[in-house]
Amino acid sequence: MRVGGIRSWLLGGLALGTACLALALDRGCVFSTGTAHGFLASRRLALASGPAGNPLGDRNPEADQPQEIPTPAPLECAPNPRSKLVVNVRDVPYGAKGNGVIDDTHAIQRAVDAVGGTGGTVLIPEGTYLVNAVAQGSAGIRLKSSMTLRLANGAVLKAMPNASENYAILAISHVNHVNVVGGTLVGERGSHIGTSGEWGMGISIDHSDQVVVQGVTAKECWGDGFYITDLSSNVTLCNVTADHNRRQGLSVTSVDGLVVKNSTFKNTTGTEPECGIDIEPNDGQTVRRVLITGCTLTNNAGGGFQCGSGVQFTAPRILDTVFDRNVVSGNGLKPIGGGYRAAVKVSHSIGNTSITNNVISRNLGQGIMLMAFSAGTVVTGNAVTHTKMVEGHATWTGGGIYVSQCPRSTVTGNRVESNDAVGIWLVDKDPSVDISGNTVVGNGGPGIRHAVAAAEAVNKANTVSGNGKRP
Repeated sequence: MRVGGIRSWLLGGLALGTACLALALDRGCVFSTGTAHGFLASRRLALASGPAGNPLGDRNPEADQPQEIPTPAPLECAPNPRSKLVVNVRDVPYGAKGNGVIDDTHAIQRAVDAVGGTGGTVLIPEGTYLVNAVAQGSAGIRLKSSMTLRLANGAVLKAMPNASENYAILAISHVNHVNVVGGTLVGERGSHIGTSGEWGMGISIDHSDQVVVQGVTAKECWGDGFYITDLSSNVTLCNVTADHNRRQGLSVTSVDGLVVKNSTFKNTTGTEPECGIDIEPNDGQTVRRVLITGCTLTNNAGGGFQCGSGVQFTAPRILDTVFDRNVVSGNGLKPIGGGYRAAVKVSHSIGNTSITNNVISRNLGQGIMLMAFSAGTVVTGNAVTHTKMVEGHATWTGGGIYVSQCPRSTVTGNRVESNDAVGIWLVDKDPSVDISGNTVVGNGGPGIRHAVAAAEAVNKANTVSGNGKRP
């Protein structure tokens, strides 16, 4: 079923360069957005062929730090500009100041308008450039097709205080072949005039194709650091950082072809869901062909990675999503709505979601949670350790992996160790769920709670020892 669903995509990916595809993650090969999407297709084919065991091997219980997981080397993701044209925003007739005092919105927009469509580059030198994020409706600066916006390492685009519920410092809307490289975007959450809304973004991408965002930091936004929606396609985020944004580090509601790699999403707090990365289609929207790899999701008030929705879909609306070789740690810290969160959560997602080869450690609440009709989810090769229990929620927190209402899902080849409560819990009597080949040791509660098979049969299918030692 999985192989047939991705056959055409796989063939397209292979046509983009088999040699580079095979070496890209391990040897720092430079490849285009299309090739990265081809890698995702081959990755899903490998998963469809069956789990290959736990690549992390036998690990020390304390060895769950980010540097221990093999992650891809940083890559240059953005293609070279198609033109040698370079426009400096400080030059005449544009006249941006970058002194942190003057509103530079219109000066930067004039430079963008001059370069748009040429394949050239708008250069923003070091300095702090104030941007009126509602100068053009709900946008500050609107990028054009066929251009690169390059910010120097010390260049900052800083949003001026506003009362709007909805804005973007940079808007990438109804365009194609756009690159944003370097620099820092700073939102105005600390000086926001209003109290409502949650849609103040650093970069918003909608109805756009062939977009690369590389080496950009987005922080202190009223909503999300990065936001992708409305029929966007072939988007790459690499080496980006989202830090202390109010709603999400990254939200994805609609895309066809997305790669997020070697990036950090941290310290999200302020309004729910407060996740590092949230894939959550709006009504009638679809998310398909997503690869998230080599990323760090840490210290978010909500979860690290959330995939799905709060309502049941009538048809698959999240298709072929792979969350692979990431580090998820220290999440679930005092969510504003109270209660608890999962470090990695898949819900109402019935379109081939895979959680593979991740290090998930020292989170508060739940390690991995599969729930609510997320049929056919694959969870393999992960190390889930030291999940902490939330006070007042002893039954449902502190565990490594939970599976509820997820028929035909696979939980194999994981190492689940030293969590406060249960190691793995299959909540429902569903014999179609495969829980086998896992190493489950040293957890405070039962190693495996399985509503179908007897304990003896479960222990034969998994390595289970030293559990149930919680005081």
